[in-house]
Formats: sequence, C-alpha cells, structure tokens
Amino acid sequence: MQYTSIPYVAKPVSRLVLGAAGARFANGGDVSDLMETALDCGINAVDTARVYGESEAAIGRWLQKSGRRDEIVLISKGCHPNLAFLPRVNEQAAADDLERSLELLGTDHIDVYLLHRDQESVPVGRIVDFLNRFHEEGKIGAFGGSNWTARRVAEANEYAEKHGLTGFTVSSPHYSLGRQKHDPWGNGCRTVTGTKNADQRQYYHETGIPVLAWSSLCNGVFSGKLKSDSWAQLQKLFGINARWAYGCPDNRERLAHCERLVREKDTGVAQLVLAWLLGDEMNVLPIISASSPARIRDTAAAANLTLTPEERAYLNLQREL
Repeated sequence: MQYTSIPYVAKPVSRLVLGAAGARFANGGDVSDLMETALDCGINAVDTARVYGESEAAIGRWLQKSGRRDEIVLISKGCHPNLAFLPRVNEQAAADDLERSLELLGTDHIDVYLLHRDQESVPVGRIVDFLNRFHEEGKIGAFGGSNWTARRVAEANEYAEKHGLTGFTVSSPHYSLGRQKHDPWGNGCRTVTGTKNADQRQYYHETGIPVLAWSSLCNGVFSGKLKSDSWAQLQKLFGINARWAYGCPDNRERLAHCERLVREKDTGVAQLVLAWLLGDEMNVLPIISASSPARIRDTAAAANLTLTPEERAYLNLQREL
C-alpha cells in the first residue's frame, strides 16, 4: 500500500480510502469483514458522512467491538443540504452534525472533517473560524471541503494565514480518468476533471493539498462490469445519476483504451484506473467502494501497479501506443 501524510493527522494515511456510502454500510449491518479486510490490505482510511444512512453507526459498532480505533483514519462530513436541497453551511448545523457523528462513531475526535458542500453566500472567514474552534477543542484534526472549488479553498487558506488560523489541508472533489459531464446529484457536486478544470488541478498540484477523489471509478462505469463493446448495457447496469454524469462517448473510448491495456498488463479495469489516479501529479487519494472482502483485495492491488507516461497518456486519449 502507498501512504501519504495529511497535516494534523497523526498517522500515515493510505492513498486508497475505503468509501462507506454503499449499501453494506448505509444499511447499518455488520461491516466487520470489510473493515478487517481493508486493514489487512493496508487501507487504514475510511470515508463516511452524516447523510450516508447508518454508515457512521455501522463503523462505530465495529470500532467498539474491534478496539482498533487507533489504527483507523476516520473521515466524515457534515453540512449537507437538507431534504429540500436548501444549503445549511453554518456553525450550528456543523456543530449539530459533528456531535451526532462523534456519538455514532463512538469516538471523541474525527481525524479528517469535511463540509459536504459549500455555500458561497457565506463569507469564507466565518466558516474557517468555526472549523478552527472545533479543531482547537480537539473534536477534529484536519479539515477541508467536499465539493468546494479550488478558488474557495484558496480563499479559505488566505483568510486563515492572514488571521493566524489553521486552514484547509484536504479537499474532496470528484476526480477520475473518466469525465464527469454533469453533476450526478444536482446539488452542488464539483469535479476537477476535463480541460476546463485544469486550473483547479494545477492549484492542487502546486499546493500539494491531498485530493480525496470521490466516485474514483465514475460510480462503477470503470469498475470492469461494463464493456465498451456493449455500452448499451449502461442503461441496464446503472441508475440515472451515473448515466447522466458519466455515460458519454469519450468515457466509452477511455474504457476501450483501458480494456486494451488490461490485456497487456494482466490486470483489471478498476486497478488500471486507480493506478492512473495514484500516479497523478496531484496527491490523489481515490475513494473506493466495495461490497465484499474479495473486491477490496482485488482493488487494493492497484497500489502495486505502475503506469508509464505513455500508458497514462493513452488511457487519457492523449496519444496512441
């Protein structure tokens, strides 16, 4: 496994992060096999959120039963819009969500805490101020934004530096080999894919801020279960959100390139895409979703796969091999 560091997180953080938005976690069942397998594979970071069903409770029960809290990097998120899609990025909502997350996770601190959405009408300094209060109270370690633009992250850090405060040390936009053509949920999801977002990627490259890449396999489009020569199966295999966001012709072509390289390198499509992300100039931590221990073990193999610059460019439709 590959590891990186995140300021204010005491332990090395695995560059593959176990995502806990899937059904096994969200339904609140026993996730011991998933958590134990992840740790066995060297994956010590798990990403959850206040709105991921019973995910936090499921993780909390495992933490209590296993006694392995010190081995885990807990990542959670708050301030998601309400059921009417109204924004709620404010100190009271953040405090309420954080306290509930701590209670369900059965811990006194969350290693990495993210605001699940931004609300650009709220002055960024106000947000940095209350996150610093949580940080100083020891309730959160590192903090940042999920689905924030790089511009707003930069503004937050400029404010923090000017006022002698702790700034954002992590960000979580969508990022993958595949392009996100549309917001899959329609409520402020942000991507850094594509040429129009090159400036955002450059910011993260220059600053070294870790990028927790959600939907790193484009909601399963690059998981290996869809084939480029049967692209019409997209309608059958995936829901409307995935089809709307990722069901575009250039992603089909990228998948075809993956399939050709898979045969040469004796690996899988998912591992190839994750290796592409791990080799990025940004410090990318792909979030992976897995419903079984076997899938976690297979996916973790991506950490041992290296791509040449020519292979990376080929997968990204920038050259032929």
